[in-house]
Amino acid sequence: MTSNPSHGLDALVRGARLLTRRELRPFIIVPLLINLVLFIALTVLMFSQIGGLADYLGSLLSHTPVNTEEMSWWRAFMAKSAAWAAEAFQWLAWLIAIAVVLLFLFVYGYAFGIITNIIAAPFNGFLAEKVEELLTGRAPPAEPLAAMVWRTVGRELRKLMYFIGWGIVIFVIAILTSWTVFIPAVLGGLWGAWCMAIQYVDYPLDNHQRPFDELKSVLRRRKFTSLGFGGAVMLAKMVPILNIFVMPAAVAGGTVLWVERLRIEGDPGTDKALEQDSQG
Repeated sequence: MTSNPSHGLDALVRGARLLTRRELRPFIIVPLLINLVLFIALTVLMFSQIGGLADYLGSLLSHTPVNTEEMSWWRAFMAKSAAWAAEAFQWLAWLIAIAVVLLFLFVYGYAFGIITNIIAAPFNGFLAEKVEELLTGRAPPAEPLAAMVWRTVGRELRKLMYFIGWGIVIFVIAILTSWTVFIPAVLGGLWGAWCMAIQYVDYPLDNHQRPFDELKSVLRRRKFTSLGFGGAVMLAKMVPILNIFVMPAAVAGGTVLWVERLRIEGDPGTDKALEQDSQG
């Protein structure tokens, strides 16, 4: 099988289409409600902080003239020099303002993603299980509900630690290469796509209790396909309102991707996946 970004995009689209199936609706409603409640709560919190952010940005971009009439000569000189510097480097103030806004939106989106993924992890596991059963005719191994909930939440924390650890490394590299602009942008995009692939292809593997390291090996085996899927999810999550509905589509799409593109020979359902792939 070839590795192609379009295969990853196709998996997300197919995952979104699968959500219309009646058999999957009970496993979609709860994650969507969780997303909706958290979206409203975090959005209200974000708007409550916009006033302070606007004041800060206004102070950065202010062109208020300095009154030096009642100052001593040296204070007037310092004030005029500071005003001249502020005017000369106004472009830097704009860059800082843009960076602050982007950071504010990033923290908002990242917090939304972390909280929803942890809370919705067991429900996403159920959804991935039902999608796999729909595609292959076989369900993953059964296990007690309490054990499954404990395991899936623990898996989310394991992924979070991975994202934070490598995220710090990526951030440092981006800062060191920021003078190029191009490198941090490409690096950030690839890292975001990889994280989304890790996040959503993990659910079907976790249902089979496969180790986290195996997940990374599976994704590297078809790296362009994986990045195509993760990149599509990342872009969809950046669209307000749409990001509420992306998670169940990404879970279903990640399951489609694993069943039909990423499994290796010897896994349950592989023969069917290979047959579908050869026909496609």
